[in-house]
Amino acid sequence: MDWNNKPQVKKGNAGEAILDEYLIERGIVPYAPVANRAHPFDRLCAKSDKSKIFIVEVKTKAARTWYPDTGINISHLNDYLNIQNSHTINVFVAFVDELKGEIYGNYLNILMEPKTVEHISRNGLLKTIKYPLRNPPIIYFPLISMRPLATISEDNCAILMELSTRTYEYAETK
Repeated sequence: MDWNNKPQVKKGNAGEAILDEYLIERGIVPYAPVANRAHPFDRLCAKSDKSKIFIVEVKTKAARTWYPDTGINISHLNDYLNIQNSHTINVFVAFVDELKGEIYGNYLNILMEPKTVEHISRNGLLKTIKYPLRNPPIIYFPLISMRPLATISEDNCAILMELSTRTYEYAETK
């Protein structure tokens, strides 16, 4: 199957376009890969005044329904940490969340800071979770470690939900 016809790639491309708008509105120039295949990261970004260069990795996915977190593949995390450490360039992970109707994220060094979060589980019990939480093949980060960036329009949320490959129904919207 052609790379761009994969459902997860279509959704990812839509999320990247939403994030690109956000970046451009803030005077940040996003540079995207031109190859239609897997790539090491989504955007190399530079402030218009050239004062800062950083990488943005875009994850177009909703947070987990029953936990106060979201995550990425551990293998991808290792790739981003390698890029960050080898090239001394900060990597920002942005989540385009169609369920919350928000874009949020943070730099890897902040996401990797240990945090303890208490929350009420879906069966009503108080649970304590230590983050980052490794549950191979995913590593989860608490939503409290995320910086809110922007809201997503209802139209864009609807587009992302249509492209979703989530294997269970959304619990609620926004």
